[in-house]
Order: sequence, then structure tokens, then C-alpha cells
Amino acid sequence: MALFGDSAGAPLGGPRVEVCTVAKRNLTAGEVLDDYGFFMHYGEAVSAEERREGRYLPQGLAQGCRLLRDVARDGVITFDDVVVPEGRLSDRLYAEQTAHFTADATLQRS
Repeated sequence: MALFGDSAGAPLGGPRVEVCTVAKRNLTAGEVLDDYGFFMHYGEAVSAEERREGRYLPQGLAQGCRLLRDVARDGVITFDDVVVPEGRLSDRLYAEQTAHFTADATLQRS
């Protein structure tokens, strides 16, 4: 692009794939999720549409969330399964991104 002033493609207009949070082991209500790459969860790629419809918790937002209910090993963790810490910049930016690219910007419970 920089050399020839011509792009190889055009953007598709928003996220197509996202990484959801999946339990590495049986998780218990009340536990606080650690950061990715540690011991409690791993990421799995899903379509952005599936992530929105299932209200899956993006792995990048998982750290510090407290579980409201048990989640079985290899179960997808959703926004409905957790309490998201208040005041995080990452959550505000994710909500802004989602609002920009979708009509349904409901990410987390009030």
C-alpha cells in the first residue's frame, strides 16, 4: 500500500471472528478469573455473530470477572455467568466497538 498506493483488499466492516472464554477446569461460583494463559480458562475462536448471540465473554475481558455460577470444564463462559469489575477501560472500549459495528450493543447485565 505504501509503495504502490494500492491496497490488496478492503475492510469487511467489522469483526468477523472473536475469541470467547472457555473453562480449562471445573470452575466454581465465587472464583475470580485469572488472566489468559494461566490456569482457569483458554480462548476459542467463534464467529462474531455467535459470540454476540450467545453473549460469550471475550477472553480479553475475562481477567478479574467473578463467577456467579459453576461452569463445567470446556464450557463457554458468558456475560451472564460473571460479574464484570466496574470502571475498566477495556469494557468501555469493547462496548464502543460493539456499538459501532452492530445494532445490538448489549454486552453485559446492568
